[in-house]
This record gives sequence, C-alpha cells and structure tokens, in this order.
Amino acid sequence: MGPVTDTSEAPEVKFRDTFSTISPAWNLSGFDPAGFEAVNFDGKNRLRMTFNSTGSSTNRPAPFKDGLYKNQGRQRTVGLSGRWTLSAEVFVSSAFNTTTGPLARSELRSQTGPTPEDGSDMLLGFTNASPTDEFNPAAADRAFRFRVSDGTTGNWINLKLPAGFKFEAWHTLVSTSTGTTVDFSIDGTVVHTSPIVAGGDLRGAMIQGCNFDQTDGYAVYWDDVTASTVIPQHRRTWGQDYKVLPVFVWVRLGKTGIGRG
Repeated sequence: MGPVTDTSEAPEVKFRDTFSTISPAWNLSGFDPAGFEAVNFDGKNRLRMTFNSTGSSTNRPAPFKDGLYKNQGRQRTVGLSGRWTLSAEVFVSSAFNTTTGPLARSELRSQTGPTPEDGSDMLLGFTNASPTDEFNPAAADRAFRFRVSDGTTGNWINLKLPAGFKFEAWHTLVSTSTGTTVDFSIDGTVVHTSPIVAGGDLRGAMIQGCNFDQTDGYAVYWDDVTASTVIPQHRRTWGQDYKVLPVFVWVRLGKTGIGRG
C-alpha cells in the first residue's frame, strides 16, 4: 500500500473573495472611502476603492477629523490560528508613476493577535508619496515604491521594485505567518521578514488607502483576497509522520531495485 495523505493536512480556506459582488462580511473600519464597490474592470468584476475630497479632513464630520481617519477602507473577520497566509492582487496603474500628479497609497492589512490591543498589524502595499512629507504633492523625494509596516516599531520599510515589475499590471501581495515571523512576498518573491511581536493569530483582514486631502482623487483596484492556513510540508501514513524522501534506483549484477534515500 502506498503512502496515504492525511486529509486533515489540507489547508483551511477561511475566505476567498473575487468581488463578483461586495460581501456584507466587509465591515466599516473608521471612515469609509468614497467608493468600495464591485465594478467590471480588466475583463471581470473587481473591487474598486475610490478616494476623493468627500472624505477629506475638511469634509469629514466632527468625530472623524482626526488624522487617524485619513486611512480609509473596510475589514472582515478571519479567525485563523497558527500558521496562516493572507493574499490579494492589486492593479498598479501607470497613473501612480508620477512625482507631480495625484498622491496614491493602498495596503493589504493583516490584523493579528487575540484583540486589537494585544496584537500587531502587518501592512504590505504601495505609495507614491514622499517618505518625509507625505501630504505634500510637490515634495522632491516623491517616488513610487512598495513598502511594509511590520508592527514591531510602526515604521514603514521601503522595498525595491521586484524583478520584472511593470505598471498597468496586476501584482500579487502575500503575507505568510510561520508561527514566529511573517514573510512578505510580492509576485512570489519574499521581500521582507518581520517577527510577530504578540499574538500571531490572524484576527482580521483589511484593504485600505489614504485620503490625502487633495482636489484630485484616485482609485485602486483589488481582487482575489484570500485567507487560509499554511499547508504543512509532510505526509502521514500508517498513523506515522515521515518526510517525503527522494527515490533512487540501484543496479547490481543485472538486477534493478528501488529504494529511498
């Protein structure tokens, strides 16, 4: 009898959203962007988030004028323990490749820990704003880049553009927990690793952007947001665990046999 894979090792997909419609599982977090809607784009329905002057600090009602509410988006409960992965696809428009045009920023946010107070949020996304003067569209150090915020210090870490990167294309962003760290990947390449400081469970997922209080708004398209457990790298057979070992073939005295190395 050959090895039998234990079906308990199959990954648990907690949710996968391809945005044919907007699921009611996406809840308001802080202040809503001007638009959070499913629209036809690039051949199918996707999520379009829109940020414009309707959500600026001037136009937000009194309880939401604090700078905290410049971050606008929606979140949903996940509830995964142990090792997990959160992934999504984002369309990077050529309109974001500017040092003089509208400011733009958006992230996929992994909310970890048993409660908001006990965990730390991991963010992976992009911006074209200045790293030193974020709300100044005329800042000399503006540049498009991906970046992460690992939750340990709250500081942003700028990343190099991945090999083969291009504008007007979809790019896959992934955050993967190993149990003690989180690996951040772009298009299949790990670009940063961060320790989990407290409570490594994936409590929630959020897609967000920034309202820069500018006259010109912008829109960001997201798709295929998925949260699941990580597949263990072993099999189970005859009630025992074993690693999958390479097979070798030996030849002796004209006889051939098969063994495992």
